[in-house]
Amino acid sequence: MAGGTGSDARSSCVSSGNPKVAPSWHQGGVCQTWRVRVLTIANHVGARGGLERTQLTMCKSLAGRGHQVDLMFVTAGDFIEEWCSFAHTMTEFVGSLPKSSSPLSSSIEFLRAVNRTRQIHPDVIYIFRPLDIPFAVAVGKLSGAPVVLHLCLPQPKRLPSLVRHALPQVATTVAVSHDTANLWRDSGLRTDRTIVVHTGIDMDYYVPASSDEISATRTSLGIDPDALVVLYAGRISRVKGVELLVRAFHKVVVEQPDARLVVVGGASLGAGPGDGEDYADELRRLSVPLDVMWLDARKNVLPLIQMADVAVAPSVWAEPFSRSVIEPLACGVPVIASRVGGNPEIATGWLDEYLVPPGDVDALAERIRSLCGWRSSDPGLGERCRASVVERLSLHREVDAVEAALVSAAGSGASATGGPAKGV
Repeated sequence: MAGGTGSDARSSCVSSGNPKVAPSWHQGGVCQTWRVRVLTIANHVGARGGLERTQLTMCKSLAGRGHQVDLMFVTAGDFIEEWCSFAHTMTEFVGSLPKSSSPLSSSIEFLRAVNRTRQIHPDVIYIFRPLDIPFAVAVGKLSGAPVVLHLCLPQPKRLPSLVRHALPQVATTVAVSHDTANLWRDSGLRTDRTIVVHTGIDMDYYVPASSDEISATRTSLGIDPDALVVLYAGRISRVKGVELLVRAFHKVVVEQPDARLVVVGGASLGAGPGDGEDYADELRRLSVPLDVMWLDARKNVLPLIQMADVAVAPSVWAEPFSRSVIEPLACGVPVIASRVGGNPEIATGWLDEYLVPPGDVDALAERIRSLCGWRSSDPGLGERCRASVVERLSLHREVDAVEAALVSAAGSGASATGGPAKGV
């Protein structure tokens, strides 16, 4: 059991003995007498979307509070080194569901992967994708550890029968929004074991930039420091509504010809192998002759967020609780978002006026135009944006709530596991 993308890289990431305990274990945690052994399962360890970033952030925070975190993952990406810095063990495996194209061989691999967890001895299994529930439940049957699902996705139209039958066996569901919890209400997940914990972010990291820093970032990208910069940062996917933003921007530049649209993100996996790339190509054709900057997905998007005048999250699906809305607000950048999913739970109070009907290109364009020049006409707007989320959606608050849920679940399975590992 190790970490990395190949056997040599994985062996360099093996850690031994007890993990180091951060000072916050004795200062801020809610469970100062127990150190819980957490097994988490990831499909991809990289900057693909908000789910992957939330999983990394939560597990790193739990490790920082003294809990042991073991990772099983399918594919490695640009978060792998950060996982290596705190994970107790890292194990690469082929996937958490048998494949219909090779049912026998993939079922054998499934069982082998379950058996490999014998060496981990988890107190609790902490997952982020509903598709990982059958694997997690199987591991739980073997180890006696309960399953905690951090629910970051809306319910799909169709769930594999293996997943559907395993839903009632989830011990605790932590939904990121009330909307997401409601969407799964009749799925089979136990509603009496579901809590809502809004996603939080590190407010000491996501901070406003100085005017000099903003100018420097823009200059490095070849963008006029005085231009209206509109940012989309996220997955390049049809459900994210990126084409709506491009269409709206066509209308914006009629009155703001110096405006720049910056789109940062990678093509999302779709129904077919090339669906994501096909959609990205459609967007580029649609953007002609606009001045659009297309940037690949990256680990560090903070400077791009900070240098924007407006961030836009034009999703047309039930966005669970979008980091693409929270992060810019924390950086003092106003956000225009679709009135879908958990977005109204982020944009509360006066921010409600920045929510637009999903799919309404005209409303989106008008809202963007209304924010042109706000740094001069309404210089306090950035501070108000940050103040709206800085306490309410802090990472510390989220970690406290999730930590309590994990420890409670681990305690409920203590008779099978012999109890969570004693704290230091």
